Amino acid sequence: MKRFLFLILLFVSLFQASVSAQRVSPVFGFPATEPGYSLGVSACYAGQIGDWIVVAGGCNFPTPGKKTYYAGIYAARIDSDVLNWRLVGMLPEPAAYGVTAVSGDSLLFIGGNNSDHALKTVYSIHLNGVGECAEVKRLADMPCTVDNMAVAQCGGSVYVVGGNHDGKPSADVLALDFNVAKSSWRNIGSMPGSARVQPVAAALDGKLYVWGGFFANGEQSEVHTDGCCMNIATGECTSLSASKSVEGREMTLAGGIAWTDNGKIYATGGVNKDIFLDAISGRYERVKQADYLNQPISWYRFSGNLYEYDVEKGAWLKTRFADNGLARAGAQMVVTQKGCFYIGGELKPALRTPQIVILYNK
Repeated sequence: MKRFLFLILLFVSLFQASVSAQRVSPVFGFPATEPGYSLGVSACYAGQIGDWIVVAGGCNFPTPGKKTYYAGIYAARIDSDVLNWRLVGMLPEPAAYGVTAVSGDSLLFIGGNNSDHALKTVYSIHLNGVGECAEVKRLADMPCTVDNMAVAQCGGSVYVVGGNHDGKPSADVLALDFNVAKSSWRNIGSMPGSARVQPVAAALDGKLYVWGGFFANGEQSEVHTDGCCMNIATGECTSLSASKSVEGREMTLAGGIAWTDNGKIYATGGVNKDIFLDAISGRYERVKQADYLNQPISWYRFSGNLYEYDVEKGAWLKTRFADNGLARAGAQMVVTQKGCFYIGGELKPALRTPQIVILYNK
């Protein structure tokens, strides 16, 4: 009997240890140079250059009902739990809803849009030796404007997935190969099914993994929970199952974020499928359209689950961790040796947050 109780206690302690290894802690400090930026932004560009986290652009609603886009490029050294941001440069124009990729010791800010137009531009961002100035260089444009897409990198190539292409919802995948001199963007295929706007993506071992996203088309609107895996070499696609919450419910990753860390795929954030579908379809059966933006944060039920995908098994592991600090849409994740910095985003439609948290998932 004593041995039985010992084994139970041992199992519980091991389980708690594995869960406690995943935690979310607040990080103090958010860029505040541009008027209104300190309110927090969503859909910004973000990445790491050396010892610095770089954040740029994004959008919010400093005046209710009027979306504002930003152009500032900010950098903060990763050396404490307080991020002391400095304005190190400006984008050529305000922008949000693009993606960020890494190219050597520089970041690429790809696509996006602003209040005037969508973008096909690609900018290389490099910091000087002391992180005081951002050098901005325009590279070759994409073949079309792209916004609200996902991005993944693998084997020296960057993949831009879904989003709006020349203003139309798309399931296409665009690729750029850094290993080829004077490489240009090319379309390597399309994911099966309808378009995916604001999906998540990750790439490992020659395969591109995509989940979530939505397609706004009146009564035929869709909010995807499933995903697909594209073999990059052959273009062959296979279906992937949906992630599930701690309670075991199928979840969408539309508006969420996915990333790779130590050969694993993680994802978090995203809208609630049923509530979001009710709105984009124009039904508004849950609440009147005029009242849609006026509900409390908890009503929108954004996801704070932390998902882990097992590439070898081809399946999501059972979700055991969730935190309200992860319950956002349009946030960015920057993976560093210190931990994963989860930046900005919205807590509900039209309400941004300046909170940055660091996720320890070791």
